[in-house]
Amino acid sequence: MNKSELIKNLKSSPIYNMSQDSLENFHTSFLCWLGNTYPEKFIKLFNDKRFDKTKEYNCKKQVIHTNSNKNEGNKNIRTDLEFQFNDNELIIIENKMKSYPDYNQLEKYYDIICKEKKETTFILLSLVDKINLPKQWICISYSDLAKKMNKIFCENVEYKKDYQDYHKCLMQDYINVINLLSKSFPEKNNEIYDLDEQKKQIIDDLQDIYIKYRTSELANYINKEIRKKCNWEIKESFSAKSKEGVVDVIRKLDENNRFHIQIQGKQYSYGFVYLEGKSTPDDIWKERIKIANKLKDQGYWFVDIKDPKRKTKCENFYSYKPDFIYRQSNKGIDEKTTYKEITNRIKKDIEKFEQNLVEIQNCIYEFVKY
Repeated sequence: MNKSELIKNLKSSPIYNMSQDSLENFHTSFLCWLGNTYPEKFIKLFNDKRFDKTKEYNCKKQVIHTNSNKNEGNKNIRTDLEFQFNDNELIIIENKMKSYPDYNQLEKYYDIICKEKKETTFILLSLVDKINLPKQWICISYSDLAKKMNKIFCENVEYKKDYQDYHKCLMQDYINVINLLSKSFPEKNNEIYDLDEQKKQIIDDLQDIYIKYRTSELANYINKEIRKKCNWEIKESFSAKSKEGVVDVIRKLDENNRFHIQIQGKQYSYGFVYLEGKSTPDDIWKERIKIANKLKDQGYWFVDIKDPKRKTKCENFYSYKPDFIYRQSNKGIDEKTTYKEITNRIKKDIEKFEQNLVEIQNCIYEFVKY
């Protein structure tokens, strides 16, 4: 099925059109309705456990669990969907339609929930099925879910008596939608930064989701490779203005000053925050520019960079209000660049930064007056 046929089929679906305001939440809500309406069939979708009709059951969204680990600041977790049945059995579903799963998050969920001493099945629901997960988690792709639903709900099934025709049509439409959505995404992760080329194959309504997913995928790859370097952290975001994913590799010197390696689209940039959040007075901006120039001139940061195409208040640098200065590298990222090559480049920049850490701190702290 080509792209135009995919679009035509999806646009004709009531389920698909209703889901557009909140795609991920919509699918979680639909599955919650399914679990409460057809619990026995719902269980068959996600595990092979026997369902005792004499016991109470309940399917809930956004369930909060208390973290009793004082070392983590007692931060609670919130699961996407839970189905409790047979008194002490539980199915946890983490729905990742719009992003790549966070390995550490999944491990944390397992650790906290298992302390509740329930017999629990952990399910990750994703648009793709080739994902590195903690061993306690089972990945079910939306494509596999569509196949299971088709078998369980469309072959000799008795629906609720008063809603038989309606529920049957509803399920058929939903199965068709998630099947088409799955077909619109690449089946395998090639670990190449070919976002623009791959994006052309995807329907327009899903392109933002695809970019977010691949950005998360790259961020997780980088994090896995450099997480032993505990002074650096990885963050990801999405620019609604440019329709590009952003991966930030960040080194905090203290609460006020930090350094960034930033990947946005095809740009590889070096960034610097001095006196975070302080946009005035003007002398602070002058100090930022002096420090940035000193770091560049001495070869500690902003190395091999492009000249700005326009004049800015930061002279030779671009800036985001209120405190972020950056410059783009002369060497960008093309669509043949692999995740491994990007990560190795980041590793080299990190190693050079750490080797010059004392000198970099001296460049900054001679100006600091706080």
